[in-house]
Amino acid sequence: MKSLFTSIALLALSVVSSAAWAQEPAWGSLKARFVLSGSDPLPAPQPLQIERDAEVCGTVGLVDESLTVNPQNRGIRNLIVWLEAKSAVPIHPQRQQPLQPAKLDNRGCRFEPRVLCMQTGQPLQLLNNDPVVHNAAAFLKRSTPFNEVIPSGKPSERIIRKAETLPVRVDCSIHSWMRAWLVVLDHPYAAVTDADGQLDLPQLPAGEWRFRFWHERPENIPGWTRGSTSETLDRGGLLLTIPASGTLDLGELQLTVEQLAVKKKK
Repeated sequence: MKSLFTSIALLALSVVSSAAWAQEPAWGSLKARFVLSGSDPLPAPQPLQIERDAEVCGTVGLVDESLTVNPQNRGIRNLIVWLEAKSAVPIHPQRQQPLQPAKLDNRGCRFEPRVLCMQTGQPLQLLNNDPVVHNAAAFLKRSTPFNEVIPSGKPSERIIRKAETLPVRVDCSIHSWMRAWLVVLDHPYAAVTDADGQLDLPQLPAGEWRFRFWHERPENIPGWTRGSTSETLDRGGLLLTIPASGTLDLGELQLTVEQLAVKKKK
């Protein structure tokens, strides 16, 4: 009888273990490259008008960075992609480590980086490596906006507790040309294209998810051309299926200058 009970217990444990194993999430990746359409001329860098601290800021050759295209391969920089979800998103174990501070620097009279992705609860460090005073005015919607003076060499730190639905604009009200964007989410699945227009989002939960594609000029990306096919997005969003233990490669996505035009304010 004792042997029978032992066998039943082991069988039950095996069933529970198998069920738990089956419920463990699988992971995959997303990649793409965003380029300016070959039929469009490359945008020429536009010098900025320096109206303050010209002895420092006027010596570094500042240009408008709202649209940055690589002249060598037409890659579009600073296009943002994030996983958009209304409920909790499974997070890969390697992404559950304690969060290091996200750093927004004032360097060369510009914000660096232009786009900073961070998570709720992650320390945000505001730095200033310039010899002049800057400030960071963040126009948060779901948390209290802040406008903080940052003296040279005197960093400050704060924590944002609530996720934002869209990228948040950051200005320096002392130097009107300076701008950056904060992407604040309650998960780590956001990325920004690099100088070659390359985007990589690793360790995503497998399955069907909605992704948002956004750029500071048009805001929601309206669509693109893949190969010879034009594709339209729904308010910048697209449902994609991330393969388990694999990579969904969207390939080269071409956008026109018109699709990257500054959004007209209503």
